[in-house]
Amino acid sequence: MPIRSRHHRAAATVAALAFLVGAHSLAAQGAPPAGPPARPAAPDSTTLQSQAIRVFLDCQQVNRGCDRDFFLTDVNFVNWVRDRFDAEVQLLVSSLTNGGGGTEYTVTFIGRKRFEGLSDTLVHNSRPNDPDDRIRRDLARTFKLGLARYAARSGIAPRLQLAYVSPTGTQQADPRSLKDPWNFWLFSASMNGFGNAETQQRFINGFGSFSAARTTESLKMNFAVTGSVNEQKFTPTGRPRVEVIRRSYAANGLVVKTLTSHLSAGLKAGASFSDFFNQDLALRVQPAIEYNLFPWSEQTRRQLTFLYNVGPNYYDYQRTTILGRDTELRWSQQATTTFIARQSWGSSNVSLDWINYLHDFDRHALTLSGLVNLRIGRGLSIDLSGSAARIRDQIFLPRAGNTEEEILLQRQALQTGFRLFGSVGLRYTFGSIYNTIVNQRLNSLGSSGGRFFFSF
Repeated sequence: MPIRSRHHRAAATVAALAFLVGAHSLAAQGAPPAGPPARPAAPDSTTLQSQAIRVFLDCQQVNRGCDRDFFLTDVNFVNWVRDRFDAEVQLLVSSLTNGGGGTEYTVTFIGRKRFEGLSDTLVHNSRPNDPDDRIRRDLARTFKLGLARYAARSGIAPRLQLAYVSPTGTQQADPRSLKDPWNFWLFSASMNGFGNAETQQRFINGFGSFSAARTTESLKMNFAVTGSVNEQKFTPTGRPRVEVIRRSYAANGLVVKTLTSHLSAGLKAGASFSDFFNQDLALRVQPAIEYNLFPWSEQTRRQLTFLYNVGPNYYDYQRTTILGRDTELRWSQQATTTFIARQSWGSSNVSLDWINYLHDFDRHALTLSGLVNLRIGRGLSIDLSGSAARIRDQIFLPRAGNTEEEILLQRQALQTGFRLFGSVGLRYTFGSIYNTIVNQRLNSLGSSGGRFFFSF
């Protein structure tokens, strides 16, 4: 049975743990003799490195911290390989946003070949404003801790030493340091904008948001206010100037109560304004219930959730709709099933969503969407993504239709009965299975494809 550890619990009492090249084995190889350890015979460096365990790093789904080049040079007591089929240990890294706005990284160590069945899990939590360098160093330290048990069973064990650095001035954390003056509340504000201008066209876009969130094991609360303005102006030669503005503003709140390790209940409410959806005002209240087939403690590795919500919707339209409404109150229900998996063979995220208005079941939408990454063989992987939707719920469409400018500039949604999207990607890599050498020289030239080259 895999052993599950919690790295962040130990962080309060351990300031740093690091592997150093030394001259005695880990405790797992036997207690060292009293006094200075005997110096081992100096083996050939090539022979010694060949005795190191082979490790495959799988962190492509992690947005921050997955700095492969850094890990290759910092964690240097293993042989990094480029394919999981050649590895003796697979490091599977997944991440989720934690309640403090940072990231919880779950690192699963999967034993293969001679280590088959020897697995472990370590967890590290970063803070929201941690720089990338700190995150990658903390992850590298986590990798070293988890790889110790495997390296202790390899030929390089006599060259490893585990060091402990005690916190300054105390041997254990002060409980008072755990008090949170913000009571777990996290606030975030952002604003950005960009513009582009040419002789015959101009684009200006602005976006702003403010959010407040509080997350504990038993209760989660999220509140957010967002707004965006997109202005486009065109002045074609010999034709009148065309100007289109698309605005959207929204305020949303979500409260979720944990009922059991599998069951949750919540309430979502929102108000919005949208030119795209022909709405001066849209109000929604949606009580919801959700069941996860797997315990939420396994959420970084796998989820199979069933969500149901139902509630009223009030709409105040900018223009009279195709059903002859300027305002209306409609009840709707929604059912969503989502499967998320992050396993050694790859990852998947598949969702099936149904929504309909209760006054008329013909007013509905059914959407199937998914993203799958499969490692189907040595050096061969395939990426599949797509969605397919049957759309019958566009009760907000204006009766008068759209002008040519509105259609071309996508100011408002257009009537449709379906929506399709798909992509396929295939990658095959062959050659040396090792990738322990890092060389970053002239990387900027390779990435930019520069037009000019200067010799120096």
